[in-house]
Amino acid sequence: MKVFDDLEEFLCGRYTDWDGKEQFKELSRRFEGWVNELCWPMEKIKEEVAKSYSRTFDESYGQMLVKGPIDVWTLCPHHFLPCNFSVHIGYISTGKVLGLSKLSRISEVMGKRPIMQETYTRELAEGLMENLQPLGVGVFVVGWHGCIVIRGVKQTARVVTSELKGVFLDEPGVKQEFYRLARQ
Repeated sequence: MKVFDDLEEFLCGRYTDWDGKEQFKELSRRFEGWVNELCWPMEKIKEEVAKSYSRTFDESYGQMLVKGPIDVWTLCPHHFLPCNFSVHIGYISTGKVLGLSKLSRISEVMGKRPIMQETYTRELAEGLMENLQPLGVGVFVVGWHGCIVIRGVKQTARVVTSELKGVFLDEPGVKQEFYRLARQ
């Protein structure tokens, strides 16, 4: 692709006197592979998420289930730099549970595009509510943002977002239990 070729030309032109210039060879191929790994087409994301949500089981377990941390890599949509999310998901079933690996899979796939952490957190919670129809859902995300660490303020501060639905929002005891379990 032209944009990747331009990147290679830009770097080789900028570092004409650098002995390591040889390391730029095939940079366009590697960069394109990196982008394709982290940025899937929306159709593929929707298909993979739908496939994962189809893996449910009838189970009468009516207590809180919390899974995490789930490690997710994505990109900042403003700077196109890597972000790493540590995701915790909790829900209380009404008789339908999702396969545990599918919670990880959905979390990973939802991040396969440039996305703001706030949007990611909200969309993940909304998808769980819609597809599992539980009593409630909690999503707790701690993010490391390359755009904050590498550019601008150059700080390593983490960003925390959460989205609560149903009893996780309405019942203080449920909310406290979720946050306690998510922070372990």
